[in-house]
Amino acid sequence: MSTSPLQLAVNGRDPEEIRVVLHHGALIQDLRWSHGEQASLVGNVYLGEVRQVESGLDAAFVDFGGRRSGFLHHGNIHPGYGGEVQDPFVIAASPSRTAADLEDADEGADAEPAGEPPEAFRLPPIDQLLRPGQRVLVQIQRDPVRGKGATLTTYPSLAGRLVVLVPSLDRIGVSRRIMDLDERNRLREAVEEQLEGARLGVIVRTAAVGASAEALGRDLAPLLQQWREIGEQLAGAEQPGLLAAEASAAARAVRELFSDAVEAIVVDDEERAAEVEAELDRYVPGHGLEVRRYRGGRPLFEELGLERDWQQLFRPRVPIGQGASIVVSDTEALTAIDVNSGRLDRGSLEQTAFETNKLAAVEIARQIRLRDLGGILVVDFIDMLDAAHRLEVEEVLHTALQHDRARLKVGRMASFGLLPLTRRRQGAGLATAADHLCRGCGGSGSVQHHHSGALRLLRRMRAAEPSISLQVRAQAGVIAVLQEFHAATLEALGHRLTWIEDSQVPAGESVLEVLAAPTLEG
Repeated sequence: MSTSPLQLAVNGRDPEEIRVVLHHGALIQDLRWSHGEQASLVGNVYLGEVRQVESGLDAAFVDFGGRRSGFLHHGNIHPGYGGEVQDPFVIAASPSRTAADLEDADEGADAEPAGEPPEAFRLPPIDQLLRPGQRVLVQIQRDPVRGKGATLTTYPSLAGRLVVLVPSLDRIGVSRRIMDLDERNRLREAVEEQLEGARLGVIVRTAAVGASAEALGRDLAPLLQQWREIGEQLAGAEQPGLLAAEASAAARAVRELFSDAVEAIVVDDEERAAEVEAELDRYVPGHGLEVRRYRGGRPLFEELGLERDWQQLFRPRVPIGQGASIVVSDTEALTAIDVNSGRLDRGSLEQTAFETNKLAAVEIARQIRLRDLGGILVVDFIDMLDAAHRLEVEEVLHTALQHDRARLKVGRMASFGLLPLTRRRQGAGLATAADHLCRGCGGSGSVQHHHSGALRLLRRMRAAEPSISLQVRAQAGVIAVLQEFHAATLEALGHRLTWIEDSQVPAGESVLEVLAAPTLEG
């Protein structure tokens, strides 16, 4: 890992895309992201209405006010919906042991191991829990993706920096990553005092280690208030729709990415800077860290050297140093990650494979986290004959994956270097909802890299002198995105533009030049 100081950078100047990254030098470690109207819905709470119950799929389709009904799996349905109580708010706050199965690894309580639930906690068949027209309180677990609706749950949770309020959890849980037994007991008792007898579940997060009872109470109080407000809005709601929205990308970054290790925060927008300061004062009073305003003309990520690493997240091939690379390929059923040695040479095939695989393991863990890859992933390492080498590469990957907040299950390296793992998508990274099928390739790929490259060009145009003549050399897809989706912004900037289509220019590396003759027409 880089020895550069750990910093938080907030690019909020451009309304088309809000980007917040935690970084060491020019290397992004974590991020939160919002893409205009395509911002992630994960964490939003809605009143929903059941449209269809499909016993064959063991799921229901729920109208929550979106363009497409959401998908509610049997395992995400609170058992209270099968009883006599009809009020979704009362049901959501009813204790349920099955809620423990929904906790993320980073925030998980000391729940029972995953697997077949005990007989007493098995859910009735789905057609005994839900019926068409029934009102349900739902929260978005995963964004809509590639023609599929959002994934829903009836176990809402509200996250703070130190604790997560899970109304249906039947106890106070503590993150598995807090290993000290005395500290776990202290935190559990402190939260119990703050609840003052309220029968609501709480999960104590890893960031709460060493936190005082007052700090825990300060973190919990607004979550309890938000839960009460959800109940009030639900009581007056007549149609499916939004009850509570997840915090903005900047607020989530402070809540989830800020730690004592962060040495600097820089923001390029006054409104976002004020938001970050307010969240810091709320979550970390007395932090003593100045939120620095960046007012330079050059785009912030360009100034900090982060733009190249950001653009790399939208490309399949990722260099890992010394000529080696990994290739990330999305398929319908899984994500395949291939390791290539390239020009790396360590004298023998075995040693070359070993050194390449160690480099790749670290970068693979970072790309999985930043791209928010979910479901089944298969890593195709270069095959190694030495069992000790295979074991060491596995250990390198396990160590690198410890930075990931998502629930992970990692298998062993099998024949031919294949290593499988599963990951629960967080919805906090590069939202898959922003990916859409490419009209030019018949659905075999996506054009998200064109959108990202277009936004980079737009930021550079905005930073240029006003109303000058510019020549743009870019891929046809990048130009098309600018002209189709950002025509009004281009007109407002007033530049005279000359467009040159060049398929050899990478989507994120378009060339912008000032023309010597300012009278040329765009």
